[in-house]
Amino acid sequence: MLYAEVHTHPASECPIITTDGKKMLKQLFSEENIKKSGVTLTSANMSCPTDKSVYHKGFFIVEAKDAQTVKNYFGLMTVDLREVKL
Repeated sequence: MLYAEVHTHPASECPIITTDGKKMLKQLFSEENIKKSGVTLTSANMSCPTDKSVYHKGFFIVEAKDAQTVKNYFGLMTVDLREVKL
């Protein structure tokens, strides 16, 4: 099944601004983690304006056997998950 996810966070809370956040993202999107999670990450795109008063958005297209597999992959990240069709 194909899923689209959108993740949103305030610019001031972007994980990339902390060492731990950078480590978390590097691990989450590592080839090894993706492979063992049971998902195929088809697309990952971020909108990260430099304006600190706006929100960052991540747009992901993922293939997985079910929605729970996708939720497990993203873990604590809050995502708006939608099944999509081509």
